[in-house]
Amino acid sequence: MTKHHVEISVDGTQGQVLIDGHDIARGVTGLVFRAGIDGAPTLTLDLQLVDVTPLSSPDTEVLLGSGVAEALKVLGWTPPEDNEG
Repeated sequence: MTKHHVEISVDGTQGQVLIDGHDIARGVTGLVFRAGIDGAPTLTLDLQLVDVTPLSSPDTEVLLGSGVAEALKVLGWTPPEDNEG
């Protein structure tokens, strides 16, 4: 499992979720942080997906909410190449 440096801060109604120095708060709708005595801490992120067309379609399109693609890239995701052209 990939390890990341995480910092979370909240100031009133504004918050930051820094992962490896990148603020991904725009794409996060919620999170759960767990730390125990028997293992590494874990952070579970809820990311804002805007729409998913029916999954029975061979041409399913997934639309990501504002900031979600950036959050996924910080976590190591490589977006697919654009096939339109």
